[in-house]
Amino acid sequence: MQLLKSALLVCLFAISALGATRQFTLNLAYGRLAPDGFPMDMMLANGQLDYPIVVSKGDTVVVTVINKLNVSTAIHWHGMYQKGTQWMDGASMVTQCPIGPGDTYIYKFNVGTQVGTYWWHAHHESQYINGLRGPFIVNDPQDPYKSKYDYDVTITLSDFFHYGSDYILNTLFFNENNTLAYEPIPEAGLIGGVGQYNCTFTKNKGCKSNNPLKRYNVIPGKRYRLRLINTAAQAHYNFSIDGHDLTVIEADGSYTNPTIVNEISIHSAQRYSVILTAKAAVSNYWIRAVMFDTWGPEFIVNGLNMDVRAILSYNGASTTTSPKSLKQTQVVPLDPWFLGELNGITEADLPDFWSYNQTLYISFFYGPPFYTYPLATITLDSVQQRFKESTYVMPMIGKEAPTLSTLIRKKDTEFPASINPIYVNNNQWVFIMIKNQDAMEHPFHLHGHSFYVLNYGNLRHQTTPPTTTLSRRDTIQVPACTGGTGQGGEMGCNIGFVTIAVKFDNPGAWLFHCHIEWHMAAGMMMTFINKGDDGKNPLPDLTKTPDAIPWYAFDTC
Repeated sequence: MQLLKSALLVCLFAISALGATRQFTLNLAYGRLAPDGFPMDMMLANGQLDYPIVVSKGDTVVVTVINKLNVSTAIHWHGMYQKGTQWMDGASMVTQCPIGPGDTYIYKFNVGTQVGTYWWHAHHESQYINGLRGPFIVNDPQDPYKSKYDYDVTITLSDFFHYGSDYILNTLFFNENNTLAYEPIPEAGLIGGVGQYNCTFTKNKGCKSNNPLKRYNVIPGKRYRLRLINTAAQAHYNFSIDGHDLTVIEADGSYTNPTIVNEISIHSAQRYSVILTAKAAVSNYWIRAVMFDTWGPEFIVNGLNMDVRAILSYNGASTTTSPKSLKQTQVVPLDPWFLGELNGITEADLPDFWSYNQTLYISFFYGPPFYTYPLATITLDSVQQRFKESTYVMPMIGKEAPTLSTLIRKKDTEFPASINPIYVNNNQWVFIMIKNQDAMEHPFHLHGHSFYVLNYGNLRHQTTPPTTTLSRRDTIQVPACTGGTGQGGEMGCNIGFVTIAVKFDNPGAWLFHCHIEWHMAAGMMMTFINKGDDGKNPLPDLTKTPDAIPWYAFDTC
């Protein structure tokens, strides 16, 4: 009887702990930092890079954003569904007006049943590469892996540029001389907000080479949950820790079947949680994040070292010497496409191919074949709707309304082709194939939803899916086009593809885009439009409830 009472008390405590209101303030202002030893002015939240926000399952989150910058901005809560608060998604001119200089915007939303590893970042004019980003962690009182680890540590991976996003976009990238659409090359990579730069490549007298690397201290015998978040503009990393296996337990906010690897390929915007057991000899070990070379060595003339490192340091090891550890010779890589969700569904639980509400075939192109500046286009083919080689253009501030505002206020509007609209029916499953004719992988992110990965590969070499549960993600890479020739490797290559299944159960206007920042800026985006026509979980009717949406969401642009 006493045991029953104790169990009941624990249950009641867990329930009462849910649903708290957590308040945060993000003061956005300029500040000078030197994450890699090169000092530069950055856009920072509360004076720091990677400012963390930590909440729990069921919490209501209230974040007051005070814009002390001299430019507009908007903050996206990457991976949050925003069910019932679609105007809090934070995509500038899609779900809200941008936050003007000197203005304040209050984001308020409930995380619901979502748990795991997410991040927040500016979603306006590539500003997050300037520093407006940070972890967004949702703790789970019922974490099924809680007994498997002793400590919880967040590790961000990023690329670092010595110029502001405005200069990079408008002077280096969208430049009439950038006729081959080369992406900007970062000067360094960062682990935990820290990296190193070779200062012989700059005339900046304040630059300091051999910047101290980030050090993560561990206690022998203890187990660590490492939350990996790739916040890069483009850098695609292979992450590993010398002498240690990593047990993957989460991907993009979904628990996964425990999967032991020693190397993880992680793209921009993706997140993984892994468990590391500190059972090696007491010493220092290299943490490695090696960038994939998507530029070519002949173009890297700015001092970039693609082998980015930090240090895993056991208590009792030297704190002054560098590791002498070696990378594992036998690589056990993660398969991100077939990383099954814990207690998830199998393909047999989904509609058969002919029973999907829609079947969409999406392809994209990036390059300057007909223009003198970088351009991306999207092509959609389906029975119900289609468009060809269309470039996304954000609604114009001062002349147009945010897409969601138009959807709510003028529900029957046909949206302009410039936003690449794709209409979906509420609470219906949609099959999507994304094809890639480029010789590099592209990570695609869907706002407001997660999806199931069905298959991947090249069109002539489809992979055989496992019989385990499906992988559930909000950001997945589309395999590269392989086996081609020519300068870029695309001529005659075998087209890469990924197939996903999405249940569009969240009315609103939701972006679907490549999360390589430069490709998004070039127009590699589309907008899923869900009008909620079935009457379930409808969007607000502002004629009946005019205060349902904060006035500043739609009426300041």
